[in-house]
Formats: sequence, C-alpha cells, structure tokens
Amino acid sequence: MLRANEEREKNETRRTIAISFFAACAIISLCIAVLVLGTAKKMSVSCSVASVGIISFIGVLMLANFLSKSKNLDKGELRKALTASFTSVYFALISLLTFENITPADEQIPNFITGHFTYLIGIIIIFYFGSSAVREFVNAKNSGKLS
Repeated sequence: MLRANEEREKNETRRTIAISFFAACAIISLCIAVLVLGTAKKMSVSCSVASVGIISFIGVLMLANFLSKSKNLDKGELRKALTASFTSVYFALISLLTFENITPADEQIPNFITGHFTYLIGIIIIFYFGSSAVREFVNAKNSGKLS
C-alpha cells in the first residue's frame, strides 16, 4: 500500500512538471510570436510590446496558481506575475530598441524611456528579492530558529 502511494505521488509530480514545462514553453512562444509579428510590420511594435506584458502576466499568474495547488490567488503569485511581466517587457523593449531599426519621432525618447524603465526594473527586482528575504527572516524568527 505504501509503495502504491509513493508511485502515485511520483507520477503526480512528473505530471505537474510536464504541464508546467509545456505551459512555460507556450508563454515564451506566444511572447516571441507577438514580437515577430510586431517587427514584421503585421502589427504595431508598441502593441506587440504591450502584448508581451499581458501574455507574460496572465501566463505566469496562471502557472504560479497551478503550481501552488490552491484555488485562491495569493500575494506571492501576483508578485511573481508582475515581476515576470515587467522584466519580459523590459527585455523586449531593450532588444527592439537595440537591434531593430525603429525610428521614433524624437531621438531622446528611447533614452528617456530606457533609463527610467531600467530604474523601475531595478526597484522591482530589489523589492521582489528583498521582500522574500524579510519574509523568510520573520518566519525563522517566529519559529524560534533565530534568537
């Protein structure tokens, strides 16, 4: 009986990993497809960058909720989705401005957007990892592991 439960648990873990892998691949593929459509002039570049943010936010939120095996969303899942969304938009924007021949109306706008968006991403990453460290510290202190 114990052996059957262990085998069932292993199969469930493998199933969860496989579904998560395919969901992550689907999210990445959709983001790349939208960027390709934007650079191929099938849709606006600004719409493609915005679509990357929306796709990555919703996809990561669904994936994090699936992996938590909870019906309700919590702050950690939302924090992961926001961080992934802002980071993917940042990398899409930086790569488009660097490697594509996009000519904005004003030459200083890309520098302005890139500089301020870099600060925003830095703040988001710092708060993401900082809040996780503070939460672990508080949990360790409450459990009595720290004196």
